[in-house]
Amino acid sequence: MGFRTKLALSYIFLIALITGSFYIYFDHTLQKRMIEESRANLASQTQLARLLVMSNKQLTSPQQLAESIGTVIKARVTLIAPDGTVIGDSDVGMARLAQLENHLQRPELQEALKNGSGSAMRYSDTLRTSMLYSAMTYGSGRTDGFIRLAMPLEYLASARNTLHGMVGGATVVTILIALLFSYALSNLTTKPLRDMADAAARIGHGSRKAKIPVDSNDEIGQLAGVLNDMSERIEDQVQRLSAEKQRLDTILRSMGEGVMVTAPDGVITLVNPAFRRLFSIAGEVEGKKLVEISRHPDLLEAFNDLAKPEVNELLREISIQPNDITLFTHWVPLNVDGLRQGIVAVFHDITDLKKAENMRRDFVANVSHELRTPVTIIKGYAETLLDGTLVSDPARAIRFVEIISSHSERLTNLINDILTLSSLETKEALLELNPMDVSGTIAKACMLLQERAVNKKIIIINETVGGALPRVMADQGRLEQVMVNLLENAIKYTPDGGAVRLFTEDDGECVKISVSDTGIGIPFKDLPRIFERFYRVDEARTREQGGTGLGLAIVKHIVQLHGGNVSVSSEPGQGSVFSFTLKKA
Repeated sequence: MGFRTKLALSYIFLIALITGSFYIYFDHTLQKRMIEESRANLASQTQLARLLVMSNKQLTSPQQLAESIGTVIKARVTLIAPDGTVIGDSDVGMARLAQLENHLQRPELQEALKNGSGSAMRYSDTLRTSMLYSAMTYGSGRTDGFIRLAMPLEYLASARNTLHGMVGGATVVTILIALLFSYALSNLTTKPLRDMADAAARIGHGSRKAKIPVDSNDEIGQLAGVLNDMSERIEDQVQRLSAEKQRLDTILRSMGEGVMVTAPDGVITLVNPAFRRLFSIAGEVEGKKLVEISRHPDLLEAFNDLAKPEVNELLREISIQPNDITLFTHWVPLNVDGLRQGIVAVFHDITDLKKAENMRRDFVANVSHELRTPVTIIKGYAETLLDGTLVSDPARAIRFVEIISSHSERLTNLINDILTLSSLETKEALLELNPMDVSGTIAKACMLLQERAVNKKIIIINETVGGALPRVMADQGRLEQVMVNLLENAIKYTPDGGAVRLFTEDDGECVKISVSDTGIGIPFKDLPRIFERFYRVDEARTREQGGTGLGLAIVKHIVQLHGGNVSVSSEPGQGSVFSFTLKKA
């Protein structure tokens, strides 16, 4: 039931209560008033009839006198002797007078005996109806008898019923009019309330422009103002919460670390894209339990351990297969008002850190090993010379000094390569890129290594000479270092009498430069690791030829700093082709 209906019914009930109370009061008052007025009128008529009786000089019989007076007054007139005998009655014939009872004990007569006049309302056994009686004594100094007038109460009832009909009709009309006014008034009164209810419903459904018009300064207007203020505050709070949610969603989406939030029972309530990527999850995970998306024992063990009340923080390192990902996980409980509402876990991908740590460990081990060999040889021969060989056997001493010099040079080359590689791996490594013709740099590298090639009877075929090559963006010094390293390796691993070929190709937006040899080649299993630091296909052969194991790693870093790519193709016994690309100017 709506408020408007309740208000209209309350108006109707109030009107009906007032109208009913008025009707009951009016009926009681009307009846009392009519009886009093009828009693007064009947008493006046009785007084008049008494005068008529006392003025009767013609000595008319009592019956005739009663009938004549009754005709004039239009009421029942009864003449009663002092002893109570009825001697005349306008409504009873002469023949029936003797049958009437003695009236001396009638209430109106007893009151008349005492006071001179009396009245009473009672049922008439003679006329068999309720009557209103008024009696008076008459006589000169003594009571010669009683005169009594009677009026039937049916007349009063008829008049009262007529008035009841008029009042009832007026009441019905009043109620109908009140119904119309109550409906209109309730509609007018509840319209602001309905507007407020509609606005509150729109606010509840998320509408941000719900505004209640304030048309008055009464309580309803004040309520509308309060609701408008509340709506504005709610809108501000919703906007702040929405902005905060968007900010948190953006932060979660942009985080490189995976984030997972679960309920206390292990049901996942939130994950970010990084978490999906780390665990290779494509479908929805919200609403699922942790055990349903991953059965990793370390992950489930960490969750169960943190579920213990005494554990407030947990740090674990786990490995995920088959992607060989290492994760550092940080688990903390999600507490709200001191109650544990779930668990928050952050997953840091430390795979690269682990690889870097392993590479650093391997690098340190390799550097230590590479440094230990020449340093040990230099120290051993130096101690031999200091023990007297330098004086006792000068020829042998000279050969020892040459060995020391050779290993010192190898040590110097190793240190220089390490420093070069270190500088290339730093973020501050900068190149001076300028448009240039690569043929000049290639020709210079060939000239620098020509003598070494001649010593091994190796032919260097430079196909870039005289060709119309596009200019490239490159650092002159670093490009020369790349060419020298590749050409030196080609000569080093090519048997005597072989050939080394240098050529270029157009590769779209880049120029592809290749160094091909007819050397020993590289086994297929070693090709993926050929550009790693200190990696050697044949360590004994490489050390014998004075290699440090860093040359190709340096080539790779320089080419990548230029924005190019380096590659290798080889067949054992057939030779190798090392290629790299440079962007065109």
